[in-house]
Amino acid sequence: MARRSGRSTRSKRAALPLFPFLPAPPRKRRTAARATKAVPLGLPVPGPARRTGAPRTKPARPVGGRWLRASHSGPAGARSYDVYLPAGHRRSTPVPLVMLLHGCNQTPEEFVAATRFAALADRNGFVIAAPRQTRGHQAGGCWRWYESAHQSRGAGEPAILAGIVAEMTAERSRWRIDPSRVHAAGISAGGAMALVLAATYPDVFAAVGVHSAPAYRSADNGLRALAAMRGHGAVVRPLPGARMAPLVVFQGTADAVVHARSGPLLAEQWLAHDAARSPGPRDPLRITRSRAGPPRTAGGRRFTVTRWYTARGRKQLEHWQVEALAHAWSGGLAGGSYSDPRGPRASTAMWQFFAAHSL
Repeated sequence: MARRSGRSTRSKRAALPLFPFLPAPPRKRRTAARATKAVPLGLPVPGPARRTGAPRTKPARPVGGRWLRASHSGPAGARSYDVYLPAGHRRSTPVPLVMLLHGCNQTPEEFVAATRFAALADRNGFVIAAPRQTRGHQAGGCWRWYESAHQSRGAGEPAILAGIVAEMTAERSRWRIDPSRVHAAGISAGGAMALVLAATYPDVFAAVGVHSAPAYRSADNGLRALAAMRGHGAVVRPLPGARMAPLVVFQGTADAVVHARSGPLLAEQWLAHDAARSPGPRDPLRITRSRAGPPRTAGGRRFTVTRWYTARGRKQLEHWQVEALAHAWSGGLAGGSYSDPRGPRASTAMWQFFAAHSL
């Protein structure tokens, strides 16, 4: 705690770098007065600033289930990852898997705790995999969604994450995963990488959740990522035959990091993939739209939900627009890492969407 006491009283948002995927500025010489630690520039951390002067505490591990540490190494690279086995887990029963991808400058532990996904896993019996992107992999600990080398099947970080899924589904001694019910979710850089997985491995991930993230292939380098995060540029059109896993999207209207127009852009991109999936005439998707506000929202946030259904009534795409929500996980843990407890619970909505989909 003494180590924390000398920190500036500026808010966490002001103290954090903005764009960690860009080159770091030259370091300034330390002075006899107080020196400022140089931090690489990069994609902002998801979430609102923490309370001024509040110490950052390590998130508590859930008491219901248990955590295991594992590692994966394959042709595309290696990553460590944490596995959460929910309370009452029986290794003889195949269960769903949810892969959670943290944001920049955020650890998997912080992300899982803030989203309260472990409690959902305890109630619904699914396993969590939380891969770890360190500063050794990227200066800000960001998933590299904005580089062309990490936007294709069979290469880069998407291949590493798909390799983790393959490793987990092959496991029999500690757990059994149902390979038809594998899902992914993330926020900011993690949400953008989850979207990459939806586009590159739709035969692996049955459904994907994206919170506050830019469109797939909206950038191919760090500089273009800035424009993509502001919602500029056209959505990249898919090639004939391309498809994308069913998608649930959350976006706040007050997000100063990833612009509010990114949510509709993601929906537009998914619909383009759906149109490219098969040639010839097809039944149009049915659209429903609902709005809710106080007192139905958890803390007074209004929101609009738009859903697209097949002719048979199967939900394929869902877009949640949350009013006045900044770059933070909607309905997250109060005081958690870059989460906002107000508004609809994104984790619950995503799991309900995932539970309705299998390969």
